[in-house]
Amino acid sequence: MITYEEAGRLLALAAARDQRTVGDADVLAWHADFNAAGLSYADADAALTRFYAVEMASLKTEDRRRITTPDVISIARKIRNERLANFVYEPPPGDDDPNYLARLRGQLEATANGRRPALTERPALEGGPHPDVAKFLAAVDKTLPDEDGETSSVKRPGPLGIECPKCQAAIGRPCRTPGGKERVPHPARKGEASDPADEQAEMERRREASRRHLNRLEETT
Repeated sequence: MITYEEAGRLLALAAARDQRTVGDADVLAWHADFNAAGLSYADADAALTRFYAVEMASLKTEDRRRITTPDVISIARKIRNERLANFVYEPPPGDDDPNYLARLRGQLEATANGRRPALTERPALEGGPHPDVAKFLAAVDKTLPDEDGETSSVKRPGPLGIECPKCQAAIGRPCRTPGGKERVPHPARKGEASDPADEQAEMERRREASRRHLNRLEETT
């Protein structure tokens, strides 16, 4: 808790920054407000410094103002929360901790008050993956031997494992018609030779579609 003398000291620090006039009523008000909020002198002092050195320093001269008790309380609580952002509980030696809750509360309070150093970043997890997981990951994305013993860069089986030489569909993506609709993989993607009859039928289909489109245009003009 903050004593009456500490409240007067905080007001004197504020007056030194904003040239306010301080009286007994001001000290009584600051003393009552800070104790009602449960503030410590250290937290209030840190909040006072941040208000003038950071928040007001970033504003234009005409926008600056004097600090009030709600400002101090709000900033002090923010500072306490920041100290707890990366809090990590430190258990005693051994696996059993019969006083876990009391120890946890004590470490939280000491960290929030600044008596216990606060971590600036969350500790990284240590250790590698389970051996079974590591073994599985080691096999991912490896090239597989072809039937003749040569290795292949194909990373998935089937026709989708290569880029389509006909419609240029990317690896893993389905083939598409000229109109953009999905279709079964082109024969070239499956390692098969194209059937001339199929190609001729496709050309006739395209010509017929073009003729119908031109006829519709002529009917509307």
